[in-house]
Amino acid sequence: MIRHKLCLSGLLLVLVSSSLHAQTGLRLSEIWDMTLSDYPVIDLKEAQLEESRVVKQLTRNNNFLPSVQLQLQNSMGSYQSSSGSFFPLPGVINTNGRASTLPGQPVAAFNTFGSVVADWKFFEFGRKTLAMKAADQGIERATSDLNAQQLKLRARSTQLYLNILNSKVNLIWALENAARTKQIFELSASLSAAGLKPGADSSLALSSYQQTLSAQEQWTAKLGSDLTELTALAQKADTAQGLAYGPYLNAATFRDDQIQISANHPYLQVLESTVEYGRTQAALAGRRGLPTVSAIGGLALRGSGIGPDGLVDNRLAAGYNNGAANYLVGLAVTFNITDAFNSSLESKRIAQKVRADQASYTIQKLDLETNLSSVTKRIAGQKKQIVNVTAAVKNARLAYDLYMSRYESGLISLTELLQIQSILQLAEKNNIDAHQQLWEQILVESEATGDFSYLQNQFN
Repeated sequence: MIRHKLCLSGLLLVLVSSSLHAQTGLRLSEIWDMTLSDYPVIDLKEAQLEESRVVKQLTRNNNFLPSVQLQLQNSMGSYQSSSGSFFPLPGVINTNGRASTLPGQPVAAFNTFGSVVADWKFFEFGRKTLAMKAADQGIERATSDLNAQQLKLRARSTQLYLNILNSKVNLIWALENAARTKQIFELSASLSAAGLKPGADSSLALSSYQQTLSAQEQWTAKLGSDLTELTALAQKADTAQGLAYGPYLNAATFRDDQIQISANHPYLQVLESTVEYGRTQAALAGRRGLPTVSAIGGLALRGSGIGPDGLVDNRLAAGYNNGAANYLVGLAVTFNITDAFNSSLESKRIAQKVRADQASYTIQKLDLETNLSSVTKRIAGQKKQIVNVTAAVKNARLAYDLYMSRYESGLISLTELLQIQSILQLAEKNNIDAHQQLWEQILVESEATGDFSYLQNQFN
């Protein structure tokens, strides 16, 4: 019964191993494209970018086009007034006269009124230019924010991709260990049946084999979990297509040139654009205390129940009689006293915010430089470690083959063979872990520099 289960398990191991070795196709660059096209936060950042472009159009319209207001009304009221014309409110021209002083006249009459007023602020002491500059900087800030988010998602998707490759390589490792311990068990069972080895050997070998099956189940579950996390980020990723894991344990040659943090790094660009935007806002706030020079003009059409002779007709339709048209043009200089009083305080407030943003920029740049310096040294150390563990795996495999031959010849005990198997198993695991740490450091370096070309070339 045990032998029957072992045969089925061995067949399963061969099929799964062959399937894993055959899975190729889904490249890292494809994962990036799927993530950047599917993940909702990109839609959010793109919408904010489009909003900033609309804000620029609104800023241009509000600052360079005149304000035009139209008003139509039909009203009834008293008419005690003095003669003259003026702008009482935006959109209104008021032209007044006197009715007859004859006794018996109604005290109120209907009026019809329509007016259009234009107010063109043609000179604001540079505030228009600064407002447009701030709008352009708002677009740059939104663009930088989008680029930074894309970099974060590229780093996150790469991390998930590497996690999957690590789980696959560990699953292959578990499968190979299961195949070796299965071979040891079958050999020990045949030697025990022939009376050449004690019967306890087969039980010990079976226990070792079952432990490797447990590790296989562990890494199978871990691989499924990693694939689920990847599909949550890149929803269109076809995980059945598989990921080529061969390059994971075969890193390409590293560049030896000194890498520097670029001033165009997306994380720095976000903060730099924020600082520049704040400086413009501070300059704009400082000029709000200056006056505005405007050209104003208006046209008013009106009718009234008061006739030229001063007689008053208070019927509803009489409001359309006695029509008159008036125009009024002029120049105006407007001072906002409240803005003049608060502009210096507002400018100081924004200046302190700019100071904080500059400090954030310095901190971010220092963090990137520190991470890059640290990770560069760690990568150099990992390269040396991989050379050593690769040699250790090669020697352990050679020793295992020799000890397997000696066990078959009855020259060593099962315990010695299992000990060599454990050494080989540990050496292979150390090799996988060393590569895992290497790729994690390379990912940190790629995010710090904003350059993922090495990873792209390695896994494409």
